[in-house]
Amino acid sequence: MTDRTKGLLLGLIASALWSSVFVAARYTTAGRGVDPILTAALRFAVGAAVAVIFLAITGRWQRLMRAAEEIVPLTILGAIGIFAMGIFVFISASLTTSMNGALILNANAIFIGVFALLIGERVPLLRFIGLLIGLGGCAIIVTGAPAPQALPVIDNVLGSLAALGGAICWAAYTVWGKRYVRLLGGPEAATVTLIAGALMLIIVALARRPDVMLGWREWLAVAWLGIFPTTIAMLVWYRALELVDANILGPTQYVAPPLAMLLGWALLGEGLTWHFVAGAVAIIIAVWLATRPLPQSKT
Repeated sequence: MTDRTKGLLLGLIASALWSSVFVAARYTTAGRGVDPILTAALRFAVGAAVAVIFLAITGRWQRLMRAAEEIVPLTILGAIGIFAMGIFVFISASLTTSMNGALILNANAIFIGVFALLIGERVPLLRFIGLLIGLGGCAIIVTGAPAPQALPVIDNVLGSLAALGGAICWAAYTVWGKRYVRLLGGPEAATVTLIAGALMLIIVALARRPDVMLGWREWLAVAWLGIFPTTIAMLVWYRALELVDANILGPTQYVAPPLAMLLGWALLGEGLTWHFVAGAVAIIIAVWLATRPLPQSKT
C-alpha cells in the first residue's frame, strides 16, 4: 500500500468517526440540555487524557515530551483547532440540526485548499473543481425543504454560521499544523494541541458556572465524543497528514455529511429527503476528483 493510499484510507476512517460528533453533540446539548461549552470541554478533556494514556502505553512518552517543547505554536494551533472549533461546533449543535452542522462544517475542505495555497502547496484546477462540486452537494442538501424534526431548531441561521466558523478553524488547524506533524509526529502534535485546547475550554466552561450534574446518558455521550471522534480520529488524521498533503486529505471529509445524515435520521428522527441522495452523489464525485492521482507529465 502506497503512502498516498494509506493516508487517504486513514483520512476516511477519521472522517467516518467525525460523522458521529454532530449527532452526539445535538443529543447532548439540544436533547439533554447540557451547556454546549461544557460539552465541548468534557469532550476534549476526555480526548486529551485518553491520548496521553495511549502514547504512554505505546512507548511514545519521550516523543510526546519532545513535542511539548514546541508548546507555543502547538498552543496556538490548539486555540484554533480545538478551543475555537469546539465552541463553534457545540453552539451549532445546540441551535440547528446535526445534518446541517455536519454538512457545513465538512465544507472546510474548500478552506483547506485556500489555506494550502498560502503555505505553498500545489492545488491543481481539477482538485478545486472537485472541492466546488462537493460544496455544491452540501448546498443541495442544506437548501432542501426541511423535514419535521424531533428536536426543535432554535436558530438555523446562527447555527449554520457557527458551523461555518468551525469549518474555517479546522481548515487552518489542518494546514498550519502539517509542519509540526511532520516535525514532531502526528499523534504527539495532536495530543499537545488537544491538551492546550481542552484546558482553555475548561476555563471558559467553569467561568460560565454550568450545571455539571450529568446523568449516565450524558456521560455516555461525552465518553463517546472524547474517545472515538476525538482521540482516535485526531490521532489518525494527523498520522494521515504525515503521509499526504493537506489539500489531498481535506476532501476525504466529504464522507462525513452523508454518514451524519444517516445517523441523524436513525437516532434523532431528523428528516431524510431526496436531497440526501443527490447531495451524496455529488460528494462522491467530489472526493474522486479532488483525490485522484494527477497524470504524470511526459518529457
